[in-house]
Amino acid sequence: MSFKNLTLLVAVLIVSVSACGDAAETAETDPVTDETDVIVEDTPVIEGPQMVYASHILIPYQGCQQAPAEALSMDDARALLTSIADSISAGEVTFGEAAARNSSCPSSAQGGSLGGFARGQMVPEFDEVAFNLEPGEVSEVFATAYGFHIILRQETIQASHILLAYQGAQRSAATRTSEEALEIIEGLQESISDGSLTFADAAAGNSDCPSASAGGDLGPFPRGVMATAFEEAAFALEPGDISGVVETPFGYHLIMRTE
Repeated sequence: MSFKNLTLLVAVLIVSVSACGDAAETAETDPVTDETDVIVEDTPVIEGPQMVYASHILIPYQGCQQAPAEALSMDDARALLTSIADSISAGEVTFGEAAARNSSCPSSAQGGSLGGFARGQMVPEFDEVAFNLEPGEVSEVFATAYGFHIILRQETIQASHILLAYQGAQRSAATRTSEEALEIIEGLQESISDGSLTFADAAAGNSDCPSASAGGDLGPFPRGVMATAFEEAAFALEPGDISGVVETPFGYHLIMRTE
């Protein structure tokens, strides 16, 4: 299974990755001392998602960290991003189109997509907003030391799959023909359907994807990272549903949506 790179190392806000330019940003940390040690039972429980997938639009302003020479004034930058946000809200432009046209982050080349990131990877102001959005929600305009931002939290699903590759498929080392692969995966589909084989066992014993070792589990993913036919089939499923046989350039698949 082929995936696009989900973690864009050009993201301007990821700790230890460049922000608004080429210089590296690192989070301030205090030396470890006995006073900073925390026993497990005193560690607060963090509610909510531990990873999100998001896109953003960045408009830097004069005086922000690593601002370009042509940066707008603070008031003009805020006004510009507010206008962009209003256009997105009105349906005049998609978030991705607006990011591609206006964002100063290199992620604009991917429609603003930053991929997936865990809590603590972003500067605190960005983290706070991103992890409090609902899937599909766009934030209000907010500021960090690098400019003004809006964030779109991307919707994700979780799925498992079985891949039967064949000679001539992309990245395939399989020696079976396309016809043989189709016959095998249709047999697996029948066994899963009649209950004689679980999806996870079928994936573990037959899938040509490395996810076979996890029973086919691909983890969460947003739109835009899978092959088109795979994405369309996966996002059309309800949790617990299993697709029919889906063909992509990598072979034949069965997909089970798990979340």
